[in-house]
This record gives sequence, structure tokens and C-alpha cells, in this order.
Amino acid sequence: MRILFWILFLSSFGAIAQKNTSKQEENTMKLVNNIIRIQNNNNLKAVDFSYSFYEKSIISAPPDSISAKIDTIFKNKKKKKFTIDSSSYKFKKIITKQHLYQTEKVSSISITKGRKKETIIGLKMAGLKQPVYELLGQEFMPFDLSKKHLKILQFTFQNPFTTEGSKKYKFEITDTITTYEGKEIVLQFESKKNIFKNQIKGSVTVNLKTFSITKSTFFIYSVINVKTETVFGWFNNGKSWFPVSQSLYVTKGKGKHNIDFLGETVTFDNLTSTSSKKFDYSNNLYVKIDRDFTDYNFTEKPKKQHYQIHIDKSATKPNTVFFNTIANDTLDTRSQNTYQTLDSLVTATKIERKIYFGKKLINGQIPFGIVDVRARDLFKFNNYEGFRLGIGLQTNDRLSSSFKLFGYGAYGTKDGIFKSQIGSSFRVSKNTDTWISGAFTDDITEFADLTLLADNKRYKLFDPRPFNLSTFYNHQSYELTFESKFISKVETTLKINRSRINPLFNYDFITPSKSNHIYNLTLATLSLEWSPNSKFLQAPQEILEVEKGYPKVILQISHAIPNVLSDNIEFTKIDARIFQEKKHLSGQKTTFLLQAGLNLGNAPLSHLYSVAPNNLDREAILSRITFANKTSFETMYFNEFYSDRYSLFQLKHYFNKLQISKSIKPTLILGSKVAFGDFSHPENHQGIVFKTMEKGFYESGFELQNIFKGFGLSTYYRYGPYQLPKFDQNIAIKLAFTLNLGI
Repeated sequence: MRILFWILFLSSFGAIAQKNTSKQEENTMKLVNNIIRIQNNNNLKAVDFSYSFYEKSIISAPPDSISAKIDTIFKNKKKKKFTIDSSSYKFKKIITKQHLYQTEKVSSISITKGRKKETIIGLKMAGLKQPVYELLGQEFMPFDLSKKHLKILQFTFQNPFTTEGSKKYKFEITDTITTYEGKEIVLQFESKKNIFKNQIKGSVTVNLKTFSITKSTFFIYSVINVKTETVFGWFNNGKSWFPVSQSLYVTKGKGKHNIDFLGETVTFDNLTSTSSKKFDYSNNLYVKIDRDFTDYNFTEKPKKQHYQIHIDKSATKPNTVFFNTIANDTLDTRSQNTYQTLDSLVTATKIERKIYFGKKLINGQIPFGIVDVRARDLFKFNNYEGFRLGIGLQTNDRLSSSFKLFGYGAYGTKDGIFKSQIGSSFRVSKNTDTWISGAFTDDITEFADLTLLADNKRYKLFDPRPFNLSTFYNHQSYELTFESKFISKVETTLKINRSRINPLFNYDFITPSKSNHIYNLTLATLSLEWSPNSKFLQAPQEILEVEKGYPKVILQISHAIPNVLSDNIEFTKIDARIFQEKKHLSGQKTTFLLQAGLNLGNAPLSHLYSVAPNNLDREAILSRITFANKTSFETMYFNEFYSDRYSLFQLKHYFNKLQISKSIKPTLILGSKVAFGDFSHPENHQGIVFKTMEKGFYESGFELQNIFKGFGLSTYYRYGPYQLPKFDQNIAIKLAFTLNLGI
């Protein structure tokens, strides 16, 4: 009987506990739903406003956590040979007096229809007279907690306080506190397992009367540990709430990795036993960013601004009084010493010269005084020229920021012919970065190349596809080019050139009047590259893309003008490209490339389309191994297909790195590519045999990037209507090379 009694008692007790737990979970979700409702009503796109903020960023370490002890390190087991390790003592001495790095910024922000524009009115980077403007486009932590996705440093994750995002987290009410504004509840949250690549934890303090978040804290534990804290206040007559202050704190995490901060790499790597530095100070390092928000204004109309970030002309001028006035408190002694010490250090070690050199090198230029050597012109190889050796020179802003002279000379060891270019450029507007250039070129170019004008501005350290080309044409061209960014987020290029075209293989172009092996052509081309989601900064001397966004859209229109110092050749080409990159919360990403071209009129084959083939017509698979190209069709043979209208689509999915060993961490990529093409009058092109692609060309495969030192492998298989009879003819195995410059 007693046993039965206890069974009934425990059962009823468990039922009550389960009921209480269910009730608590129900109350928690009611609170979460109320927060989401308030978040939606607080949508920042619904109101135009402006504000100011002061930001201070430091890299430092806590002096109290570092030992000042001088250690003795023995070199042998008998402890007769030893050295003195004073690195800990020296580091503590330095960090007690100053921080390792520091920067301050004062900005005025305007939000119009959800679009943010920033004007930097004060800027100070320790040790640098000329700030590195490329570093100023990073957000670091979210201002608006109503967005679907939040981003902290390089981590992107779903917002816990959205209808969809709340399903990815576990919530728990942990405390109730009383403030002068009334009762507030502390609500903790944690991402569910296997939802995101990194574990997300945090808490919010919620006002029970308004259900508004008065304080939020996020924790991310990964290769680095990150903590952010935001305090909110009510503004706009109680209609909206906005940040009053923010802070971000970063320390070393659980792995041997680095973090990009302010465009520089802060190393948190463990030091090896072979290191000359015996004290591992990386465990003590931290990155800290503090922000204070002031002057919220909801009545004054924000000023119009062309680009997302604009640097005021007086922003970089020294003004200590200004910074001390705008900040909540003046700089502490360590901060003041940081500026003084780093200013002296930069002068002594000429760090600014190194930064200048690095920025040039990333763009393929090697500076020597007033002249830059263009790296792209030093060495190339193809089947027609053999080894192409040359040198390209261009004057830089040390000579003039409004005028350039440029040119190159190159010699092919196989064809034995010298190629050259000479030209000059004039800047007509700094506000829109507008240049007018003129040049004469005597060189060779690939037949039916898909390259657009916008592609020529990008530096490629390694472009493997032309290695195996043999179909070129010589051209002697006079060209006039207009380049400008006068349309926001659009790079505009207008180019007019008159060329004498001489195909370097057996080819004749048939026009109604005659057959042409050599022909003259006058071509006008307008190229528009639109980056709707990129962030641009207008510096005093230039306009920079400080945060790359997608999609990238290019529209190019070319028209051949007849009877203008040329033969009677007239046609119009319309080319378009859309490149999209989608990053997933898991850390993986997917890329999409859609490109098409249409020719109207009778154009020579030199100016039509070959859809980027990259395969050699040889029997054995191993004899066809070359280097893969990012957007080429790896199983399509050179000169196999030509078109006067085409479309192509390429899809690639990048998985997270595979941990094979400590040094081998390749990235697996699955890819699929398709192209269609047709030709209206192939009889107008004599001397070359080719096919069209009206049935569709298909290939799919996989890539392993960065297997070792940037090298990898790529394998694609050809299938569909143009599949070849033998199995091995449809397989392409390629070497791949990826260079990570950290940009």
C-alpha cells in the first residue's frame, strides 16, 4: 500500500513539474513573440533620421595578466647551459605604457529610406599621416537588430528575434530586475546544435512595459572568441529605440588561426618551439572597439551624398581638441602614449612606404619612385609567341595625381616579333574619378575572346588559359577611352578605337563586296558595371570599393561604324553578365554566373564568341592536363565551337574546408556548366572549321582547391548532345592554383 502511495505521489509530482515547465516555456515564447512584434514595428526603413558616433579601436593586452618575471631556459638536461628569457618582462613593460595599435573615428550618419550614408569628419590612425582608406568600410557589429541576418566581424548568423530565426534558438528567462524605467526581464538564448557553423550565445534585457530590448549581448566561440554588447534607448518621442553605446571584445579562440581586423591581420597563432620569441603573448592579446552614439535627429532632412562613405577634406588634419570634445572622456595615458610611440616608430621604420608598396602590389604594380612596373607585362606564354617577355611602365601619383604616362614593350621568343603600347591619361574630375586616355597599340589578341572591358581593369597574377591558345590576330589600334564613376555604384567606360586587323592563321572574312584577310575596323564600346550591394568610399584622391557586394552586373554595347577610316563593316554587339555569390550560415557558399552575347549584323570571327574553351585536342588524358581557369569550359576543345549569339550558365558550390591533416585542408567545390550558341551565316567565315552549340554543351565535375601551397586539382566530365564517342575523351583533369591575398 505504501509503495502504491509513493508511486501515485511521484507521478503527480512529475506531472506538476512537467506542467510548470510547459507553462514556463509558453511564457518564454510569448515574450519572444512580443519582442519580435516590437522589432517589426521598429523597422528602421520606415523612418529617415541622422546621428553621430565616435569610435575608438585598440589592440592591446591587460598588463596585470602578464608576468614580469625573467625566466632561465636550460639548453641541456644537465642544466649547465642556459639562456635568459626576458621577453615576458619586455612585453609587460611596453603594454603597461601603451597599446599596440589604436585608431579613432568620428562620423555623421544619415539613413534615408533604409539606405545608410556616412561622412567621416574626424579620423586618426596611430602612426599614419595618410590613413589607409580601404580599412574604413567594415561594420564590425550590427546597428539594427530588426534585420533577418546579423553580422559580427566575419561571422554571419540568423537573428534570434525574427519569426524564422527564433526557431533556430533555445530561450530561457533567467532573471527579473527593477530599474528606474520599470521591471525588466533577462532572456538568454543559445543556437541549437548543428544549425550554424559557430555556436551563438547571448542575452537580452527586455522592458516588460514596452517589450523593447534595452540591452543585448552576443557571444561567439570559434577560432576567435567574440563578445558584443549594445545598450539601447528610446528616441523619436518614444516611437523608436536606437543604440546608445556599443562595444566589441575579441580574444584568442580555440584554433591556430588569424583574424582580419581593420584590413590588417592580427596573429593569434601559437608560437612554435623554434620561434625566437619564447613568450607567447598571443594568449593575452585582445581587440576592443567602443562606440558612442549621439545627436539623433528625426526632423532634419539628411544631406544628399553620392557614395556610401565620404571623407571630409579636413578629417585627417590633426585636431586633438576636436577628438577630446567629441568623445565621452579624454584618452587615457596608455592611449596618448600609443600615438606618440607609434608615430615615432612609423617614421623610423617607414611603415607607410610598406603599406603603399603593398597596395600597389595587390593591383599588379611594383613602385619604383615616380614609376610603377606593371607585373602583368613581365612574363606570359602561349603557343604562338612561345615565351613572351616584356616590361610595362606607368607613372604614379608621386609624379602627378592628375596625369599618367603608360606603355609596354614585349617580345615573343617563338614568333620573334616585338609588340608595344604607348599612351597617356588625364584626370578631369576627382569627385567622380573621371579619366580620359589615349593610346596606340601594336599587339596580338585572342580570336573570339569573351573578355569584357570591365575585366581588363582587374589584375590577374596567373591566367593559365592562354597558355594553349594558337588562334590570334595582330592589331594596330588607335584608341580613346573615357572612364568615370559619375553614376553611383556604376563604373562607366566608353572606348573608341580604330584597328587594322590581321589574322595570324588561315582565315578570310566574307563581306558583300569582297573577301578580306586583313580588314580595318572602327569600334565604339560602352561598358557599364553595376555593383548594387557594394560599399564605396569617396576619399580625397580617389573612389574605392571598400566592401565587395553581389550581384555584379555588366552590360556592354559595341557598334562597328562603317566608312570611318575603315572598311564597310557594320555590326552591333550586346553583351551582359551577372555574377552572384551567396554565402550560407554554415560557412559554405554558392556562386552563379549567367552570361550572354548577341551580334546584330555581319561581324568578323575575331569579334564574335568562342565561349572560353580550355582543353587540348590530344588522345591521352594525361597529355591534356593543363591549368584550370575559373570560368572556362574545361572539356571544350580550342576552336571547337564558335557563335554569333550565345548564353552560358555556371553554378558552383563551395563546401567548408576538409581537415585531412594539420597542413592539408582543401576546399571541395562541385560545379556544373552549360552553354548554348548558334551561328546565322557561318559561310561568311572561310579557312576555319567549327561547330555550333544550338543543342547545348554540358559539363559537370568537382574541384579540390588548396590541397598544398595553393595548388589543387580539377576534374570535369562532358555529357549531353556533344558528348564524344570515347569515354576518356570527355574527361578533363586540370591543375588549379589559388592565391589568397587576404583581400
